[in-house]
Amino acid sequence: MLRTILVLMSLVIGVLIANRHPSTRVVFRWLPVPLWCYVLPMLARSFGWLPEQSTVYRTLTEHFLPFALALLLLEVDVPSLQRVGDRALVAASVGAAGIVFGAGVMFLALQKILGPESWKGVATLVGTWTGGSLNLLALRSLLNTPDGIVAPLIVVDTMVAYSGMALWVAVSGFQKPIDKWLRAKPLVIPEVTSASSDSAQRGWRAWLLCVCCALGLTLISTNLAMRLPTHTLISSASGWTILLVTTGSLLLSFLPRVRQCGTQASFLGYPCLYVVLAATGAQASLQAFASSPQWLLLGLGIVVIHGGLLILAGRLLRLPVGLLATASQANIGGVVSSPLVGAVYHRSLAPVGLVLALAGNALGTYFGLFSAWLCQRWLMS
Repeated sequence: MLRTILVLMSLVIGVLIANRHPSTRVVFRWLPVPLWCYVLPMLARSFGWLPEQSTVYRTLTEHFLPFALALLLLEVDVPSLQRVGDRALVAASVGAAGIVFGAGVMFLALQKILGPESWKGVATLVGTWTGGSLNLLALRSLLNTPDGIVAPLIVVDTMVAYSGMALWVAVSGFQKPIDKWLRAKPLVIPEVTSASSDSAQRGWRAWLLCVCCALGLTLISTNLAMRLPTHTLISSASGWTILLVTTGSLLLSFLPRVRQCGTQASFLGYPCLYVVLAATGAQASLQAFASSPQWLLLGLGIVVIHGGLLILAGRLLRLPVGLLATASQANIGGVVSSPLVGAVYHRSLAPVGLVLALAGNALGTYFGLFSAWLCQRWLMS
């Protein structure tokens, strides 16, 4: 057991060190940290460095995941959404609606070739593309998504998200003629701040406050979850734990003192999340990637519908392409790539992209649950 834990943590630490080293940092621009944290343990298991079955994998998922989610969600500045402007919120809302609607359409079209439990994978992908990697892990635990489905979803997420990022960057060179076709109104972005700004509290006391809040939420949610009934969508106590931790963390983040301390928690939250991802990868096999083509087809279809709705909204509401690109990347890309894409179009869009992506982290799990409910309704009709 100890050897398994040491191997998983060594792999995660090695990936994080490589991500910061100048000679290898460029690799992570297109093959991000979550992908490596998932694939390397899978390869390690194939080579016999990790056991095929171990209680460590389940233990890490059940205990580290809610703790990591609490740490990361405590810094979400929900009130800052009021400051990004109505047009940015509309663009982000249309983008998220496009993901949910596109997932439903593609699920109906491809459910026969995706398999009987494909609705879980579709919902997990929706959560990932309206939130991020933490939402993927949350929904995997919430819906009990099979490992054979999670593996191709990781590939689809990486390929589509970074291809989309490259496309939006390339489109920025035609910003003026596209804005003219969209009849876009001039871009006026109010000053946006987040919990990661200079006002954030730092030091060991801030770190300790967040750790105590996250630990307390995890323990309380775990105890409450054991008393709640299960059903098709939430089929286990661990699923209830994830949902309770998510909701409780967001409610606590409304407290200014907690939110300002939240940036300290992310230094521990992300490594914990990557350890859970590594434990998830260790349970997958290379054979799971054999189903990647049909999931890739599903992902491409979702993105096409998502992009089409964004362009339609831009035309009808006269939204500039820079705002559409930022909103799209905040959905599909996340907190790292959305500010970068936004800055390519206009420097004031960088903080907007960050705030929208953080909001996606907060809401992605709920979007995924809603998508799961829709898919189930369609299956029963």
